[in-house]
Amino acid sequence: MRIVIAGAGEVGSHLATLLTRDKHDIVLITENEQSFKTACPHEDLLKVRGAPTSISFLREVGVEGCDLFVGVTPDESRNMTSCMLAKKLGAKKCVARVDSIEYMEADNLEFFRKLGIDSMIYPELLVANEINHLISRPWARQWWEMQGGKLLLFAVVVREDCELIDRVISEISSPEDPFHITAIKRNGVTIIPHGETSILLGDLVFVMTRPEHIQFVRHIFDKENIPEAKRVVYMGGSDITIHSVNTLPNDISTWVVERNPEKEKAVHSAITHTKNQVYRGDARDLSFLNDEGIRKADVFVAATKNTESNIIASLSAKRLLNFTKTIAMVEQSGYVELAEKVDVGSIINKKTFAAAHIYRMLLKANVASIKSFTVADADVLEYCVKPDSIFTRKAVKHLHLPSQASIGGYVRGDKGYLANGNTIFQAGDVLLIFCLHSETRKLEKFLK
Repeated sequence: MRIVIAGAGEVGSHLATLLTRDKHDIVLITENEQSFKTACPHEDLLKVRGAPTSISFLREVGVEGCDLFVGVTPDESRNMTSCMLAKKLGAKKCVARVDSIEYMEADNLEFFRKLGIDSMIYPELLVANEINHLISRPWARQWWEMQGGKLLLFAVVVREDCELIDRVISEISSPEDPFHITAIKRNGVTIIPHGETSILLGDLVFVMTRPEHIQFVRHIFDKENIPEAKRVVYMGGSDITIHSVNTLPNDISTWVVERNPEKEKAVHSAITHTKNQVYRGDARDLSFLNDEGIRKADVFVAATKNTESNIIASLSAKRLLNFTKTIAMVEQSGYVELAEKVDVGSIINKKTFAAAHIYRMLLKANVASIKSFTVADADVLEYCVKPDSIFTRKAVKHLHLPSQASIGGYVRGDKGYLANGNTIFQAGDVLLIFCLHSETRKLEKFLK
């Protein structure tokens, strides 16, 4: 598959790295000499310098007939212009990164589709929505709703008081039980568990269940006594913070702590949430949080552009001020594993959100959506079963799926179900498949 990426910044380089492992024909465009030297140092992609808004240059790099064109430069207008030009020149699909929330409105999306932009990415909004999911469920590290919430997939950390420690999965969860343990992250490695896999202290366990069984699963993993969040502190008045605060329920009180005087005023004007207060100060200063009474909050969110500050502030809030939940944005990939090891809390990586949105367009199969979990090295796919699919002819245990892939559940009609080895699917069923990055492409022959 031929893919042209305009922009060698964080998102573009990360996406190029993600795609090179799948042996795609990648062209990475940059206008900056420094990024040309440093971005994505892989031998199996072509880096070129030039203007993505130049028709002659786009023709030169082979945009005509490419399978996907991605505009992810820092300038949204250049992204949109380059996408429209690429589509006119023959690119099959075009994706643009934007920085304006109004562009994401349904009417505007349709307008831009007519101009040649098949999809738009606003990473800050994606991250804000994810943060709000985690605020609403402080006991979970990750959270995903499938098909309008008919099935749920979430991750929890196994703590000392959990009765499941050192027990094998076959003792914990039978095919008839209302939950499945879909994957485990242990010592930096993600595994797809089997019946004889044991649950260990410190494991990050991914669980699938139906909404009506959430409390049961929380009880099993000793998470039922963690209170719901009612007060949230944000470090920094970033766009992510503003979008998160403005879309939280009105029964949650919020505090935004911003150091920059000018930005503090701008944040105050931009926030519409009725229960919000904006403070001028440094959220890493524990004495400041104490003096203002902010330490009594339940959740601490650090979503600034400074990864180190986010990690340090989250650790302080968790260990010294006993916040129930901490959420840190960790942009540098090298810090993700470190943040996980020191138990920062929930980790958000903006690049992976943007890359996952684009990556789903590359699967040739009928995949409704794909999400890449930051701390699991895995993809979660929703797949709608076709009438002639192999899934309608064989039980799961006879499909011989890749060893590191697992079907956790499926939705049939208006109801969600958990899958087991004897399940045979019907046309129209929507499957939820959990798969390690290394195995995703191997699934394509099953998803035709």
